[in-house]
Amino acid sequence: MGPTLHRRSFLAAGAVAAGGPLAMRPGGAEGANPSSSELRLLSDRGCGRATGYAETNKIVTLGDRTHAAWLDSVEGGFRARIRTLDHKSGEWSQTYTLGEAYDNHGGPALTADSEGYLHVVFYPHHHPFRYRRSLRPNDASAWTEVEKLGERLTYPTLLCGADDTLHLTCRQSSKKPWHVNYYRRPKGGVWGEPAVILRSLHGGYAHFQEAMAWGPDHETIHLACRIHERGGGKDQTVGYMRSPDAGRTWETLDGKRLELPVTSETIGAIARGGRTPNKPAVRCGAIAVDAAGVPHVLFSMLKESVSELYIATPDGAGGWRHRSLRPHLPEGWKDAGLTMPGGITFTAGGRLVVTATLMRIDKSDVVTAWGHPSSEMVRFEGDDADSPMKGEV
Repeated sequence: MGPTLHRRSFLAAGAVAAGGPLAMRPGGAEGANPSSSELRLLSDRGCGRATGYAETNKIVTLGDRTHAAWLDSVEGGFRARIRTLDHKSGEWSQTYTLGEAYDNHGGPALTADSEGYLHVVFYPHHHPFRYRRSLRPNDASAWTEVEKLGERLTYPTLLCGADDTLHLTCRQSSKKPWHVNYYRRPKGGVWGEPAVILRSLHGGYAHFQEAMAWGPDHETIHLACRIHERGGGKDQTVGYMRSPDAGRTWETLDGKRLELPVTSETIGAIARGGRTPNKPAVRCGAIAVDAAGVPHVLFSMLKESVSELYIATPDGAGGWRHRSLRPHLPEGWKDAGLTMPGGITFTAGGRLVVTATLMRIDKSDVVTAWGHPSSEMVRFEGDDADSPMKGEV
């Protein structure tokens, strides 16, 4: 029996998209106090996108240790790094370097298998990934040699299955419409050839922000994404699909089989928008699944200078209901905008926890709202998506 792997823990606090010091708030592991206000400095060299891609998991708790990965900016380049919190002593390890990143897009995606070995991918911005595995269980101090994977890849999302198969999605750029590749690596095996599971309808730049989470059966993969396409994002679609058989086939919320690759026309749409007048700009990149197997998708919508954050859950009729988190902001912050990057998870006890970005912008700032200098972090916690939630900045 391997060490207990808790659900993804969102402990990061501080500058998520805008750079600066990177800190963590204790909490999320068994026996820890999730409401503690104490912050621990992890790095004072966190780059402008050190933790900015919310679709990529960077924190893993195994037993009495929590491992946190991020991207540092150093003289001459960027480095993917990791530190470990020992919950018994309350002390953080030294900083370990996982490897070089090509630029500020090359941050790490982290997961762990049933034996406690850590797995990480990092490095590219339209390049092959670098993959490594820890040499010892529940220990981030030493790693295997780097393996390269794929071509023209960016933005990893990494899961480990019940049978220790690794599941990786990422964007691939090409002369054809850009798309999302899905790779599998069986335990003791090698990375297989990719399947194309998502594709833009248009040529040129596209972005997908796909995030994945296991259902309670540890066989169903739930995937949420934001398809950003057509001339720099004139069309944007927040969508959902799932695989009932660990990535072999994909279907809609109501069980309709999807033909691959899925597009913005065929995916189950949660919200639509775009970077054009009279359309809201939408962002996604976070999903969690409760003990009953119900997906919860976190996304934001920005129109003019008003930014709202929503939790989307199935409405029971094949569609989605959207719950705004703005009413749950603490006093003094009611006028602030809520946006992504952010995260959503359930604690071991079933409590719903959300992190998000707060910002105050006017109409002239809308184009540069991502990573806005006014950004702060807020944390919400409640019994479930329908209960009152306590917000803490």
